[in-house]
Amino acid sequence: MTRKKFFNADNLLIAIALTSIIVLVFTLVSVSKKMTTETLDEASHVINTQYQKLHNLLNLQLYGQKRNINLSLMLLLDDAFARDEAMMAFYQDGSNYVKYRDQLAKLIGQNEQEWYQGIQSLARAADPLQESIAELALEGQIEKGKDILANKGMQQLSEFGQRINDFSRFQSQQTQKLISQSRRNIDQTMHQIVLVATLLVLVSFFFAYLMARRFHMMNLRLKVANDSLEKKVKHRTQRLTEAQSDLLEKNRILERLSTTDALTQLHNRLKIERILETLQTRYETNQRLYTILFIDIDFFKSINDSFGHHSGDLVLKDMARCLRNTFTEKSHIGRWGGEEFIVILEEIDAHQAVLLAEECRQKVQAHEFPVSRPITVSIGLATIEHGETTSEVIHLADMALYDSKHAGRNRVTVYSKEA
Repeated sequence: MTRKKFFNADNLLIAIALTSIIVLVFTLVSVSKKMTTETLDEASHVINTQYQKLHNLLNLQLYGQKRNINLSLMLLLDDAFARDEAMMAFYQDGSNYVKYRDQLAKLIGQNEQEWYQGIQSLARAADPLQESIAELALEGQIEKGKDILANKGMQQLSEFGQRINDFSRFQSQQTQKLISQSRRNIDQTMHQIVLVATLLVLVSFFFAYLMARRFHMMNLRLKVANDSLEKKVKHRTQRLTEAQSDLLEKNRILERLSTTDALTQLHNRLKIERILETLQTRYETNQRLYTILFIDIDFFKSINDSFGHHSGDLVLKDMARCLRNTFTEKSHIGRWGGEEFIVILEEIDAHQAVLLAEECRQKVQAHEFPVSRPITVSIGLATIEHGETTSEVIHLADMALYDSKHAGRNRVTVYSKEA
């Protein structure tokens, strides 16, 4: 009788319901565990992949920078062994760049192809230019190599670095989105399961509590992974910033080296030509005058022949100091070539320029140079006039210098159309 009552239809339905509830709860636990594990594994995989991408991007930029720096050293170093060492480092950096590029290519997703192709396009454009500059350095065409490096190489490196930085920021943003989405997915799954488990009956509350506890632990693990990634991204970003600052400082040094005459520390011809282009534009726009002075040391060849090239170099250095002491405000002083110097005076007409040139001539004549003979200079000058180009003004100043030489040297001649 008791056994019949125990196995009646109501008790059987309750047992079936309870069993169903327990099965559903265990099913929910199993499914939630699998979903959470898969989500966490996927998030961890994404995080690790993004970290590897950032690591390769950093190395691409670093070896691209080192390649340009070694290329610059090949152009600027006088010591042959040092140049060879820079050349070997230049090609080794190229090999390292290819290694990290290939590693990055394996990690690039479909939505990142445009970024990667942009970086590759810049690299393909930079590589032949760098190779040509290296060949110029090996052939001894230093000035041409410096000019190409200063006008094209540095610009390409800056564009490449900016593209890398943009891609790195994009990677960081994508990583943050993926982490946030993973957390939202886990939270949403947890809420749904807790809600279903709660609605099943109070019996399932215990299982829901266990699941909630597990999800909480999963969230903690994800948070730890997220915090770790944020620290790594912050560290990598800091290293990129430091690398950029270091590159900017090296670029400033290279700019100064590439536009400065090594012996006299005056502007070299490349720098002077850039200044003239700027002044010509100002003149054509605002009619702001400029005057060119060519200053040539008289009988300089005989100084080298009599006292040696070292003494000749000392004379050139002293001459640079004399010019700096004479021409101060609104002036640009450079070494045009050999013993010939050039001075560009802004917003000064021919009359004022003649006075300054004469003052310079007298200072040179009175200066005690490190050779046992008097040193004098011949000076020719010309002021820009309407319709003239920079090349024409240079030619006219050169003609005036020629007249000073043929009139006996140690004098100032200003170009005059009437003459």
